[in-house]
Amino acid sequence: MLEARSIYFSYGGFSIEDVSIAVERGRLVSIIGPNGAGKSTLLRLMAGLLEPSSGSVTVDGAPLHSLSPRERARLVGYVPPSHTPVFPYRALDFVVSGAAPELGIFDAPTRRHVERARRLLETLGLAEKAEAPYTELSSGQLRLLLVARALMSEPRYLLLDEPTAHLDVKWQVEVLRLVRRLASQGVGVAAVLHDPVQAYYFSDEIVALAGGRVAARGPPGEVVREDVIRRLYGADVRVVDCGWRAIVPRGAGEEI
Repeated sequence: MLEARSIYFSYGGFSIEDVSIAVERGRLVSIIGPNGAGKSTLLRLMAGLLEPSSGSVTVDGAPLHSLSPRERARLVGYVPPSHTPVFPYRALDFVVSGAAPELGIFDAPTRRHVERARRLLETLGLAEKAEAPYTELSSGQLRLLLVARALMSEPRYLLLDEPTAHLDVKWQVEVLRLVRRLASQGVGVAAVLHDPVQAYYFSDEIVALAGGRVAARGPPGEVVREDVIRRLYGADVRVVDCGWRAIVPRGAGEEI
C-alpha cells in the first residue's frame, strides 16, 4: 500500500493539513477538487518529490524518504501534468529512458529494456510510432508515451497528475481506459482528475480536496452527489442520474 497519513505541508501561504490517503494495489483512487485545492501538491508528496513537514508517507510499510531515489522510482511511478519535448528523441528511446532507476551511472540500456519498451508501445497502440520523433506525436499520444516511460521500471504504484488535461474526448477515454486496465492488472493507481464524472465512472474510490484538506472521500456514488459537488466547487449545478450520471448547469434546458 502507498499511504500518506496525516500529512502537513506548506508553501507560499498555502498549506495541506492533516490529509490522509491510501492507494492499494489493484485499485484506482481519483483525487478531485477545485483549482488550488492542493491536488498536485499531494501527488508530489506521495511521489517523494516533496517531503511533508509532519505526518508520513509510506510504501509497502517503508517510509518513502528512507528509500533512495532509485528505490522510490522502482516502487512509485509518477507522470507529471505536462511535458514539453525539447529534443526529437525517438519515441522508443524516450520510453527506454524510464529504465534509468535500474541502471548504474555508467550502464547502458540492454536489449531486455528495449524489448520491454517495444511491448509497452504495442500495448498502448503506439508500436508504429516507435521510430518517430516524439516531438511529432499528438497530445494524446504523448500522454500515453509518458505513461509508458513511467511503467518501464515496473512500479507497484502509479501516480498521474491530470492525465486527461488538454486532450479531446477520444484520447481522454483512451487514457482512462488504460489507467483502469493497469489497476485491474494489479498496479495501485492515484490520478488527479478535473472531471468528477470521469472519476465517477473509472474509480474505485474518490478523495475530494478543498483548501488543502479532505472535503469528502468514499465510493464514487457517495462523492459525486449534488450536495457534495455544489459545496466542493461552489458551482450552481445539478447532478442527474437517469441511467448514467452527469453534471449539468442548474436551469439547463430552461429559459434563463
